[in-house]
Amino acid sequence: MSLWLSIPIAVAVAIGIYLLGVKVVRVLMTAPPPEEPDVSALRPVELRYRCMVCGAEVTMTATPGDDDPEPPRHCREDMTLVGEG
Repeated sequence: MSLWLSIPIAVAVAIGIYLLGVKVVRVLMTAPPPEEPDVSALRPVELRYRCMVCGAEVTMTATPGDDDPEPPRHCREDMTLVGEG
């Protein structure tokens, strides 16, 4: 392939990638923010979790619904329940 043909193809591909990126960013910018949770539907809890990878601790003070909440994730792993109350 000659150099004179490669340059316009490379420019066209670069412009196409740029336009695709602009379109993705515009879609992400126009998405509405998530709705605020209904405070009246939250149930108070006192759960302490610890990340077994790095040792970070989290205290969960509220959860939606009546079921036990899923443990939060940290360091890409589920945190371990350390204590209640």
